[in-house]
Order: sequence, then C-alpha cells, then structure tokens
Amino acid sequence: MSLLHSKLSAQAAKQQRAVQRRARSSVYAAAQSPRTSNNWSPINNNINDILAMSGPAVRARVRQLVRDFPYFARAVNVLVDYTVGDGIRFQSRILNAKGTFDNKKIQQVEDAFARWSDEADAGGRLHLSEMMRLAKRHEVECGEFLIVKKRLADRKRFLPLALQVYESDWLTDMGATPKNGKNRIHQGVEFDTDTGRAIAYHFTDPDGWGKTISIDAADVLHGFRTLRAGQLRGISDLTPGVMVAHDMSDLLDAELDGAKMAAKWLAVVKAMDPMAAQAARAAGTGDDAKIEELENAIIEYLRPGEDIDIKSNPRPGSNFAPYIKLNLCMIAVVTGCPYELLSGDYGDVSWSTSKTIRADFAVALKPAISRHIRQFCEPIKQEFFDAAVLAGKLNFPRYFLDPLPMQRGVWQAPGMEPTDPARETKSMIDQIMNGLRSPQEIAQARGRDSGEILDEIAEFQKMAEEKGVTLQTTSTALANNPSALEQQSATTKATEKASASREKARQAETRAQEIQTGQQKEHGELLRSLVDSVGRMASQPPAAAAPISITNPPLEMRVNVEPPVLPKPGKKTVNFVRDDRGEIVSAQIEEE
Repeated sequence: MSLLHSKLSAQAAKQQRAVQRRARSSVYAAAQSPRTSNNWSPINNNINDILAMSGPAVRARVRQLVRDFPYFARAVNVLVDYTVGDGIRFQSRILNAKGTFDNKKIQQVEDAFARWSDEADAGGRLHLSEMMRLAKRHEVECGEFLIVKKRLADRKRFLPLALQVYESDWLTDMGATPKNGKNRIHQGVEFDTDTGRAIAYHFTDPDGWGKTISIDAADVLHGFRTLRAGQLRGISDLTPGVMVAHDMSDLLDAELDGAKMAAKWLAVVKAMDPMAAQAARAAGTGDDAKIEELENAIIEYLRPGEDIDIKSNPRPGSNFAPYIKLNLCMIAVVTGCPYELLSGDYGDVSWSTSKTIRADFAVALKPAISRHIRQFCEPIKQEFFDAAVLAGKLNFPRYFLDPLPMQRGVWQAPGMEPTDPARETKSMIDQIMNGLRSPQEIAQARGRDSGEILDEIAEFQKMAEEKGVTLQTTSTALANNPSALEQQSATTKATEKASASREKARQAETRAQEIQTGQQKEHGELLRSLVDSVGRMASQPPAAAAPISITNPPLEMRVNVEPPVLPKPGKKTVNFVRDDRGEIVSAQIEEE
C-alpha cells in the first residue's frame, strides 16, 4: 500500500506541476511570479491616489538632490537652458487686407508686449523670461508649475495684468469646500467628475496655518506632463532616478572619506616590542623623539628590530570610474539630458557623434518646448491682448468680435548653434538652393528671427558704406577632410592667378580699343577736312585731278574724285558714304 500511495502522490504532483505550467504560459512573462521575484506584487491604484501618496516625498527628495547632488543640479540647468534659454520670444504675424504682414501693427504689438514683460511679475522682481525659466524649473523639479493671474490697481503700471508664481505644495484639501455637489476636490484641485475639467484650485498659506483660499481655474495656469488619463497633478521626470542618484551620492561620499583616511597614514614603524618602542619615543628627546612629518633628505635612525613600511593609497580603484560612468548614463537616460552635457565629459566625442547627440537631444526637446508654449506662453499671450485692448494700449477696434487675427504670431524658442559652422553652413546653403529647406527654418533652428537678421545685415552694410569700409566675401568651399584643405588652398591660388591673367588680358583689350577709337577719330577728322577740300575744289576752275588715297593701318580708306568739269549754274549736292559704324568713308558732289 505504501508503494502504491507513493506512486499516486508522485503522479498527482506531476499533474499539478503541469497545470501550473499551463497557467503560467497563459499570461505574459512579466506577469508571472517565479520564486526569484520575491512575490513581486506592485500597487496598481488610480494615478491620482498614487500621486497623492508619493508626491510630497518625491518633491522633497528631488529638491534635496538638486541642492546637494551636482549631477541632478546640472540636469535641471541643462533642461531649463535648452527649453527656455533666455526666454521664448513672441513674434507677431498680423496680416493686412492684402494677405501680407502689417508691419505697423506688428511693431505696435511687439513694443507693447516687450514693455509689459518688464512688469509682468506681481512682485516686481522678475522679467517675463525669468518667470518662464522659473516655471520650467518647477516643472522639472516638482513635476508641475502654478501661475496665478492678478489684476493690480496701480496707475504707474503699463497694464493691470500681473502674474505670480505659486509653489505646488500650497495646494491642499484641508478646509476646502467644492462649489457644488457635482464637483470633487483631490490634492487641492476641484474638478468636474463628468469631464475631469479643473474648476478651481484651493491654496493655503505657505506656512500651513493660514485660511484656505479658492481661485477659479480660469485665473490659474497649471502646467505638467500628462502620463495617464484623468491625471490632476504632475510628478517630476527625475523620479525614476532618485534612488540611483541617492545611492551614487552615498558612494561618492564614502569613497572620498575612505580616500582621505587612507591618505592620512603615510608609514608604519614595525618593531619587535611595539609597546616599549612607543614608550621610549614618547618620553625621549633628540634622536628618540618620534617623527610626525617627513621632509626632503630626512634621516631616521631605527632601533634594532624596527622597520618602516611606507603605505600605498590604492583608492579609488580601477573599477571606480567605469562604475560612476555607468551610473551617470542611467541618470542621463532618466533625465533626458545627454551624458556629455550631464557629466561635462567630451573626451571620447567625435564630430559625427556630437552631431548625433545634438540631433537626438533636439528631437527630445520638441515635445517639452511645445508643451511649455501651450501651457505657459499661449494663455499669457491671450490675457495680454485682452488687457492691452481694454486699456487702450492697442488700437484694434474690432478685436473682441474676432481676436484671433490680431493674436496671430509665433513663439521663437532658443536654438542651437552649429558645432562646425563651415560644414553645416555649406549643407544649409545646398538645402536652400535645392528647395529642401527655407532660410526662415534655418534661422528658427538657431533661435533667431529671419526678419531681424536681414535688418541687422542691412544696418551693418549701411554703416560700412558710411565709413568707407569695403566688405570682402569669403569662399563657401568646404574641405571635408584635412588633406582637402591643402587642395582648396592650391585651387584658390590657381583661381587667383587665372583671375590676374584675365584682368591683364582685359586691360590689354581695353587699351587696344582705346587706340582704335583714337585712330578712328583721327580718320574722321581727316575725312571731314578732305570733304571740305573737295567742296572748295568743286567751286574752283578745273584742273588735272588724280585719285587721292589716305592710308593709316589698320583702317584703309580711299576717296576717288573724278576730274571736275566747268561749273554750271545750278544746285550743288554733296553725298556722304558711311560705313557700318556710321563713320564717313567717302563724299560725292552732284550738280543739277
């Protein structure tokens, strides 16, 4: 019976394992729970519940790392610099009735916007471009930014419209009451349960002891990256790298402390009786006194049985740098910042590699720039136009009937300068000539306005003409490799030599033409004098006449005069014969 029972038990266990294998094969491998995963069962709650539980701790940790961990601070600065730079500039594009740019209105709008930008901050400290940078910094560190629109009753201001930056920690549920029973409040955001649209924002005093205030959503700019549907608050993009950065920071601190401690021990004295040797040195003077410092050419006499062992300092080890680089690569992946920009390590970067890095980084920045323009710049632009027209700063009578034509414009984000201007400029010229890109697109890629570039060039050329400066154009030829530089130089010299030869030939030809023109002029004068002589001969008594020839190479002209007959009363006519150039070559006298 025991044998039969054992066989049945083994068969049942085999069948159970088969059932488990079939069950595991019916789900994704990522959903399986092997024994090596330690019963991995993550929480799968609503996105807003997860943010409510994790948001405060994540914000505090990211801020602490930005304060104390250099690479997190570098990542934030790089993302802010390449997304906003010194400010995303507004460029008006108002059209007139002909469909072309209305330069007068465009200038009026841009001047008014620039003047208001100086006083956009309600606190009077920040320029609008600085507020853009601060909002982007809040988004990177905290995952979101909050801007509250205010109207200040100050007659000294250009416009009553003002902006104030709020911390995301000021949002609270404590003491907040929804406007109606249909709305809910979650993490300080009151929203419509049917559509998810934000209705109001509830803030508390920065110290947490003040009374909660409610501000309509129409007066609040709330920007963040939406990761899941129905999301009400944002979370920092640096969140996945928090633990990696924290561990790396601890490792760096420990390694530095270990290296400092190891560097303190220079040498160790070995003795047969350490206690007696130390006691003797502590109480001794002169040669028996212990040496605490080493200097050049010092001599130390040891007791019998003593030996000095100079300590080496192997820290950090050979594996330290590669491990740190691996961690920095992980942080670069998390932050979206290239490793080279994050670490400042350009040692192994070639020109082609740098081009690839910049191209990938530019593609990754496009969504972030577009989101910042849509969530920060566009709402502020609309508020500015409304306030400026109401205040009479912009004279647009029919603005509120259709504001979009007057608000027409573009936002110019910061660009990137070329890594190799010679090569990339040649490529840009080829693309323009072949109709693949426009000059405006290339100017925008550099963060510039094509109209301003042309104005600056025209102004510079005018200044150069006024000061009598002649501008020289440079060759756009490109040397794609070092050896081609010499070839380009030789080609340039040959071209200059050929140009000099052509100039000499042109001067010689011009001189020959001048000589020929002078000869023709002399011939014309001689011919006119000859015609006069012929006229006088016709009025004189007849005489023997002979052919008259005038020869002056390279032109040869001959005038034949027939023997005249006795003059008869009547009308005399002189006929001139001209060549193809209009020069007189002969003359004939006829009588009626």
